Amino acid sequence: MANNLNPRYSTIILKLGMIRFATSLLVVLLTNVLNRILIVEFHTPATLIVFIFAFQHLATPSGLVAGYFSDKLNPKWRRRTPFILGGMLLSLAVMPLFPFWGMAFAAQPDSRYLFWSGVALFFLFGTGTTVSATAINALLVDQVPENERGAGMALVWILTLAGFIIGSGFFHYLFPGDQINRLELIFWIFTGLALAITLVGIIGIEGRPAAVATTPLRLDGIGKILKGFGQSKQALLFFAFLAATIFFPAMQIFILTPFGGEILKLSVGETAKFGMYTSYGTLLGMIIAFCGQKKPTALMDNFWLGAALAIGAVAFGLLSLSAWQPHVFLGQAGMWIFGFSKGLYNVGISFLTMRLAHSACSGVFMGLWNLISGLALAMGEMTGGFFLHLGERLFGTMGAAYGTVFLVVSLGLLGCLLLLTFINVEAYRREIAAGLDINLASDGNPPELLPIQDN
Repeated sequence: MANNLNPRYSTIILKLGMIRFATSLLVVLLTNVLNRILIVEFHTPATLIVFIFAFQHLATPSGLVAGYFSDKLNPKWRRRTPFILGGMLLSLAVMPLFPFWGMAFAAQPDSRYLFWSGVALFFLFGTGTTVSATAINALLVDQVPENERGAGMALVWILTLAGFIIGSGFFHYLFPGDQINRLELIFWIFTGLALAITLVGIIGIEGRPAAVATTPLRLDGIGKILKGFGQSKQALLFFAFLAATIFFPAMQIFILTPFGGEILKLSVGETAKFGMYTSYGTLLGMIIAFCGQKKPTALMDNFWLGAALAIGAVAFGLLSLSAWQPHVFLGQAGMWIFGFSKGLYNVGISFLTMRLAHSACSGVFMGLWNLISGLALAMGEMTGGFFLHLGERLFGTMGAAYGTVFLVVSLGLLGCLLLLTFINVEAYRREIAAGLDINLASDGNPPELLPIQDN
């Protein structure tokens, strides 16, 4: 079964997951803590904060470039490791600067210098996380056969999620109340912990030969490769679906914890637990979908993805109701259900993505995957801030404003269900094989199982 991983590949998956775990520890501080403090405690305009924070996702073209150059390196070398380590070190280097910038910007929100300093910090942080994530996913394709990649990516995602849960819980216990004066210290603690985990995970991560045969891509030049993807209708459809399913949920990312403070009247420590609510639900959803994914078939991929979108729409409907008529339990229930839907989605999209990836161009494919995901995240976050501002102007209350954003997300997820019905993996493979001039039979098998080619 796809979800019974060969022990041969367990070590590499664990190490990749450790590095993603470390990344999550950093992201949770920015998304669930610094964001909320600036908006709620210091009353910095939410639209402005969301706009600056979203710049981390506008750095995603760096992943496409890094993926292309790592593809060009000899598969016998450690072609992914430099990009994984370099990206993580860049993100770690800027992390301790965020609380100092945040406090300064809260005091002078009209300062252009501080505005662009924030943009630069988030852009550098986003570059680091994108480059490392692209190389991690590409290395997974290199090291694991096709029939086990989906399960491998899902397990890496579970470890990523564990970082959000542990990071949120760790912060909650270190900050039982509104102890904002200790923010700089906690950023240093999390940065040091993430660095230690990264260094442990990176050791020996690419020392062994690739587990699958890698046939060099005949096309040269990133433009020609992207043109090959662009000629495939199924590739365009898949990436449009990916963008839409990320765009709509992203509208809540930077407004969910402020919603807890402004509408539900919860403390910083309590809203920091929002990440735990959604993460626990996500973990439960991923375990159920992972155990139910008996074989990596298009039917099962679409089943979990379809269920995720339908349940997600219900979750945001509940959040919308809890915003119009403030109710803590209803809001928390919506977060749990949203997290559960994310878990189903993560497993479904993991299996589907890995069925579409080919080791000859996995760097470019995963770079393109991260690029589109990042741009969709950035646009979703900015759009969420825009609708929040628009809702306040139209209805005159913040409760109605938050309710409007959550309602738009719910309707958007229902629209994604229709798009899902048109995705066909086999048609995608035929189109990509023709557009990129690759041999699909050469991918997904250990080298010793492939026929020997005479020179």
